[in-house]
Amino acid sequence: MEQLLLKNREKLQAAIPLINSYNDRFDDLNHWWGKISLIGKINSHNVSDSILEEMLSTKQKFSELQGRLIQNLMKEHLLKRLADDHNKSQVAIDILIRNLFERTADVGFLATDDDIRAFLLDNERKSEDTKKIHHRLEEYVKKYSVYDEIILLDTQGRVKANLDIDSPIEFSEDPLVSKTLSSKDDYIETFRYSDLQPHKRNSLIYSCVIKDSNDTGARTVGILCLCFKFDDEMQSIFSNLQSERAASSIMIVSENREVMATSHSQKFKVGETIPKCGSPDLVTIKHKSFIATTSETKGYQGFKGLSWQGVAMTPLNDAFKHSNEKGQLQTDACQLLNSQLFSDDLKQIFKTSMLINDDLSLVVLNGIIAAARKNAVEFMPVLSEIRLTGESIALIFSDSIDNLQSTVLSARLADVRFCASLAVDIMDRNLYERANDCRWWALTTVFRQYLQLPTIVPDAQQEIANILRYINDLYTVYANLYVYDKNGIIIAVSNNKHTSVVGEKVDTHSGAFDALKCADSQKYSVSKFVPSAQYDDKYTYIYNASITSVERNNVVGGIGIVFDSEPQFTEMLNDSLPKDESGYTVTGCFGMFCQRDGMIISATEGSPQQVGEVIEIDDTLLGLKTGEKDSRITNYQGKKYAIGVAVSKGYREYKTTGDYQNDVVAFIMMPS
Repeated sequence: MEQLLLKNREKLQAAIPLINSYNDRFDDLNHWWGKISLIGKINSHNVSDSILEEMLSTKQKFSELQGRLIQNLMKEHLLKRLADDHNKSQVAIDILIRNLFERTADVGFLATDDDIRAFLLDNERKSEDTKKIHHRLEEYVKKYSVYDEIILLDTQGRVKANLDIDSPIEFSEDPLVSKTLSSKDDYIETFRYSDLQPHKRNSLIYSCVIKDSNDTGARTVGILCLCFKFDDEMQSIFSNLQSERAASSIMIVSENREVMATSHSQKFKVGETIPKCGSPDLVTIKHKSFIATTSETKGYQGFKGLSWQGVAMTPLNDAFKHSNEKGQLQTDACQLLNSQLFSDDLKQIFKTSMLINDDLSLVVLNGIIAAARKNAVEFMPVLSEIRLTGESIALIFSDSIDNLQSTVLSARLADVRFCASLAVDIMDRNLYERANDCRWWALTTVFRQYLQLPTIVPDAQQEIANILRYINDLYTVYANLYVYDKNGIIIAVSNNKHTSVVGEKVDTHSGAFDALKCADSQKYSVSKFVPSAQYDDKYTYIYNASITSVERNNVVGGIGIVFDSEPQFTEMLNDSLPKDESGYTVTGCFGMFCQRDGMIISATEGSPQQVGEVIEIDDTLLGLKTGEKDSRITNYQGKKYAIGVAVSKGYREYKTTGDYQNDVVAFIMMPS
């Protein structure tokens, strides 16, 4: 930021209406003071020169302080602008990368689906077989609304089945076919035009080979392509970050700065290239100046995608248009200036301005006494004008410092409010995946075939356990996966640490018995957030889905997936905490996820309260409506904090369609 200020001080200052207003007022008063001083010299024959010198010295002190004040005004307004833009650009790319990480696991799982393998291996497949596999693909996409197409190809690039009936593709010449076949990677990620989706400008496709078994050296029989709803997802991300009338444009850009997605297509179009620049920087595009902020993804679980970046572009003319709006301060100036939220320089300006004004009052008083002694009646109006001018200058300082306080405070409150909203958004998106995972895996044919048998032999149990371990290796956010029969007896687990529970009945609080009552493949159940033996007696959620028989579709068992809540929730909160300019968490900040009743389900390091306790906070904050957010300065545990709070609102169909109700409240605390 310092470089941005250094290189563009005049342009930035000209763009902030408030600073121009203060400068004009200061200039007028300084000019008037100069005129009064000249008149004073002419009419001060009977008064000591030291009086005038002291007045001029006071004027000089005000002038020096004026420069520091303007500098602080510029810095704080720019900080507020950059913080807002950086938050949005960083979140846009990181939320996307988190989402796409899940896709890399999905393609690996679905490529091992036995029904898909059998379909590709059948050289005498009939139209009825194609209908069945199409129905199976539909079942998968019903769980995951993030895909708009699934394509199965043979090793020659011939399309054997695809989900989108409006896209009757038969053959692909896309290089991703040969690249996928020759790659030793687990998947290939492709974003560009593809003849696999000829009606789209660009497609984001995750592809991997399908082998005839899980054995080492198994033969490749085809390719699976999962096509992600990229445009749909980006508009969802953008709409959560800002309104359409917001000044800034948020974009996802490629490594060569080509626009992949944009929040304002009328300002920046998909496919155009924007200039490379520092971050932050002032750039000129189409003869207009923009404040540009670029954010590299922090990645997720080591995954960073295709080297994309998040970018925020704000027209300089609009960047500070709200600088004249003065927020309502929640406490008086002296209290705020003792706060950690304000810089030492700002505190010093406040104190110095009061001292200078006191000095001026003393100088004027001395002048009045001296003029009275010398009977210099002609000097009295000069002193009066000097006093009024000094008071006017002091008033500008007071007003501008109030504005600075308001700017700093509103920026911090906006920051913690944004961070709390981000935390619950990440949580909703993450748990959406968990609700889908359990229903995906419940469709596994091997599970369905074995569980519909009267007795499950040890070899069958081992095969189920092997599949669970394979899935758990792909999806690392789970502590354990387990399959149980229609009586709730655990058949197999993914985590060898929990093999002792095989043969035991599922916990009554696990949500399993709700799943066993429902044959609908779209339904799932979730445990309360309680300690579980499947999670070493720590608090967590367990997601469940029923497993139905292959032909009759009656419930024959279920699958439970144990969310690794402790590190996962903590990481979500840590990623959401306010960061300084270097990207480090602001000292003293911490966060919590709570239930509606106030029970803490996760807390970061530094939190004075821990999981299982009830948060000691104003009940009105726990009573915000679904999707609402707020921020305020308040006391917590005997200390004053800027507190941001937000209530979860769900994501896509998760917690928005009556499928599941479980409001989570995020709190982000910043010492004040």
